[in-house]
Amino acid sequence: MKTSFPLLASCLLAFVVHAQETKLQMWKWTDANGVVHYSDIPAPGAVQVGVDYSQGQPDAAPAVQGPGASRSSPAPTQQAVSYTSLEIVQPQNEASYFEANSVVDVQIDSSPSLADGDSIYLYLDGKRIGNTGDSLSYSLPNVERGAHTLTAVIFDSQGNQKIRSQPVTFYMKQPTINSPAAVGPSVPPNRPDPGRPRPPPRPTPNPGG
Repeated sequence: MKTSFPLLASCLLAFVVHAQETKLQMWKWTDANGVVHYSDIPAPGAVQVGVDYSQGQPDAAPAVQGPGASRSSPAPTQQAVSYTSLEIVQPQNEASYFEANSVVDVQIDSSPSLADGDSIYLYLDGKRIGNTGDSLSYSLPNVERGAHTLTAVIFDSQGNQKIRSQPVTFYMKQPTINSPAAVGPSVPPNRPDPGRPRPPPRPTPNPGG
């Protein structure tokens, strides 16, 4: 005997009547004619199914991305580096330069190494003269005569100072055209030249003659 549609509808209505229960136990089976039956009373060959009305419709399961699917992930956050030392190793403190066209080669050492996004700036006599970027070497041509101080500073990408080196003093002592060696030995004034013969003395006139 085939199950009529009113019978199936009555079964569904029974589900609604028992909706106050957290979970209903139902049984499902298929008869010899291929008709599916539902009932709260088990029948031979029936399979138990659970119907949960307390939670409503189940949420859709999140889509699972395959190995080749693109997956957006947040960019890794760069960890700030804390420097323990920053030092100018060249020129050495109190170094002197005597050549007329001397170039001061600067070598800087930091510990740890310079991190990505940080930059080194050089200051000559308290005035910023250049940005070495991520390089630890720099050259200073055409430095004027006299004593000078050199300082290195590391800044982060936001312009915040992270560490400053101790100042290094150096001296530019190029010779000038006004030095005593350039004009030759000086001759004392009002003194005769030793190479010129002296004139003979004049005779003294005799008053009584």
